[in-house]
Amino acid sequence: MKLRLATPGPTEVPQRLLLAGAREIIHHRSTEMEQLIHEISGGLPPLFGTSAPVYTIASSGTGAMEAAVANCFSAGDEVLVVSNGYFGERFQAICTSYGLVVHVVESDWGTSADPERVAAAYREHPEIKGAFVVYSETSTGALNDVEAIGRIFRDTDVVVVVDAISGLLVHPLEMDAWGLDVVLAASHKGFMLPPGLAFVALSDKAWTAVERSTGPNYYWSFERLRHFYPMSSSSPAVSLLLALHESLKMLDEEGMEAFRRRHAVLGSAAERGLLKLGFSTFVQAPHRRSHVITSALAPEGIDTGRLLKTLSTSYGVTMTGGQAHLKGKLIRVGHVGAADALDLSGIFGALEMALLDLGHTFTPGSGVGEIIRTFHEEGR
Repeated sequence: MKLRLATPGPTEVPQRLLLAGAREIIHHRSTEMEQLIHEISGGLPPLFGTSAPVYTIASSGTGAMEAAVANCFSAGDEVLVVSNGYFGERFQAICTSYGLVVHVVESDWGTSADPERVAAAYREHPEIKGAFVVYSETSTGALNDVEAIGRIFRDTDVVVVVDAISGLLVHPLEMDAWGLDVVLAASHKGFMLPPGLAFVALSDKAWTAVERSTGPNYYWSFERLRHFYPMSSSSPAVSLLLALHESLKMLDEEGMEAFRRRHAVLGSAAERGLLKLGFSTFVQAPHRRSHVITSALAPEGIDTGRLLKTLSTSYGVTMTGGQAHLKGKLIRVGHVGAADALDLSGIFGALEMALLDLGHTFTPGSGVGEIIRTFHEEGR
């Protein structure tokens, strides 16, 4: 049985990238590696919308989140954390573990953060040194307006840290133009790669914060990254870098406009398909929905834990459910990276069969049919 990933990450890895990563290992201080890194280093900044270097770390996305805290702040610093999901809460936990004083701008899961509330929190806490926000909150499928939040702090000393781990590439992000100071990403989302690489871009304002920070760091040290750049400050994930080099070629061949358009249609198709099957959209207008995943509340009588287990064991499809208080109620259909109309049709075919196994009443083929109609209407 062929296994399929329909998760927010890791994603399906195209064979072309798997083969690139399966090449013979090269030494990380060799001339061949220098050439590889030179080409990667030239290809990353445009994707972040910056003229600054983008540093690559052998790490998960969470490692990049912690690195931002460890390098830019000191114990006792006051910061704002925008939290409207699980990963906003993770920023809060990391900041707390480093002794920062955290003021949380919290909103319900399934909503987009309100920039006006962020501005109000800044007026209430004018001594803050940083503001943390997740671009695409994959625990809920909500998208935050990081452009508007960056605008609040553009002419201040506040360092804006953005978790763009899933949102980068899928949605526009212009680091320099939007006034963002630390932008974080990772390999296992839009880059279509296995987990293991994290990316960090820093503004001049962020470097000023790094220089004044007294926080401890070594492996996570941004100063070491800058000192060794473009080479790695420690032994790199060579196979992943070989695959990343090929991933950048694939992204360039498709073009970012087409890449984003494909994800928008995937999101629209998934939402329409789920509605046909009796699910209800979790992120409701006027809140903004990410094109990384489509989240939906299950029909009455369907436990998503049972549904996901049936999908996995009987049909080889891995899909994620709700976290925390949404466990058993929510499904999150991931369609980030290399996914296309045929992938989504196959995933929904399996979803329909699993729903039938659980006794759910609907017209078989209605979800898949909506996928096909959406791509016929919107995907041209």
